[in-house]
Amino acid sequence: MRHVHLMDPQLSGLGGHYHNHDAQLLTELQRRGISASLYGKKKSQVTDCAGVPITPAFTLDIFQEAATDATTWPMENFHAINDAFFAELAAIAPARFSSDDFVYFPNILQNQVHAVSRWLAQLPAANRPAVALMFRYLNHAMDYIQQRQNKDMITLYYRFAVRQLIASHPRTLICADTTELANAYRQMTGAPVTELPNPMDVSALLAAPAAKEPAGRPVIVYQGHTSPLRGFHFLPDIVERCVSLNPRPLFVVQVQNRAAAASTGLTPTLQRLDRMNRGIVELVEGSLSSADYLALMARADIVLLPYTPTFYGAGSSGVFTEAASLGKVVVACEGTVPARQGKEYQLGVVSADKWTPQSMAAAVSQALKTLPALRAQAEAGAPRFREENCARAFWERLLAAAATLPAPVIAG
Repeated sequence: MRHVHLMDPQLSGLGGHYHNHDAQLLTELQRRGISASLYGKKKSQVTDCAGVPITPAFTLDIFQEAATDATTWPMENFHAINDAFFAELAAIAPARFSSDDFVYFPNILQNQVHAVSRWLAQLPAANRPAVALMFRYLNHAMDYIQQRQNKDMITLYYRFAVRQLIASHPRTLICADTTELANAYRQMTGAPVTELPNPMDVSALLAAPAAKEPAGRPVIVYQGHTSPLRGFHFLPDIVERCVSLNPRPLFVVQVQNRAAAASTGLTPTLQRLDRMNRGIVELVEGSLSSADYLALMARADIVLLPYTPTFYGAGSSGVFTEAASLGKVVVACEGTVPARQGKEYQLGVVSADKWTPQSMAAAVSQALKTLPALRAQAEAGAPRFREENCARAFWERLLAAAATLPAPVIAG
């Protein structure tokens, strides 16, 4: 393998887990002595990742929409967004690539897959790399999609685009980062799917553990994206139901992006949190650097993940991966990947039986009652979880799968 290209249309800054995820993959490639390039958003707030310059390449978010009609929207999006993504891929100089290279797309949907197929087809055979595409989302299962007409067309477009890609370019791997997603995409596309871990690097915190909060006041941390899919709108009710607990917990809540929160109807939630006593709720504003993000998690006695099973019943959670890797106690909801992985790895996870603020608050109360035992369980399970969900394990599996692909065919 001559070179690895990471193409991440979601990489635009430090927010979310995109930068952290890409940095880990690059660092592990460097450890293995494999050269790599990284391509991100054209208007990225960061210019490098793990010492690798970010090549500005992409304009649109993978969830971007171009539709104007409530009936034909899946068709409009598929054609318009694939066309735009193809144009941006085609603008990258073909000479950058070789048939001995490997291109990995860590975030991609049906509205970009067909563009990849078209891009590869127009490259000279000597410049046509092997590719791997990571499907992280069952986007057709999202609540806002479920409310639309013709939503089932999304699954047909996945099947069409994936099968077209593999037929025209057999040196293709389709990947997913949970068992649930891998099974769903095998059924949806009829194609083999390679299951990979969702690595999140917590080594800096393991090397230099943070100071503990004063004893007696448990700290419950909610961090990451400010999203209804992550139960952000439940937080005021959860806090109010836990105020009378003894000892009374301190909730520390990251508000990553107020504008994005407002666009998803979360302004009333933010207003309620803003009015709460700072001795009960501490708000952490904005995107955080990797160091500050991990420092926030280090404060947690409990990491709160009130995530909806509708989405996280299949999707992975970077916050959970980090919390589990650090041996943190987690409160999640039954029917989610964190709840399943908590059982699989025998971690300190308490699962609410329903996705409601009442059930989530009850799970917090239960976790606080047995916190020492849960902490011991979480810390005991963390080493195995870290070992199986790290960048080393990721590349071992992906490179082993890549080694099974057909050799490049270059005429003449």
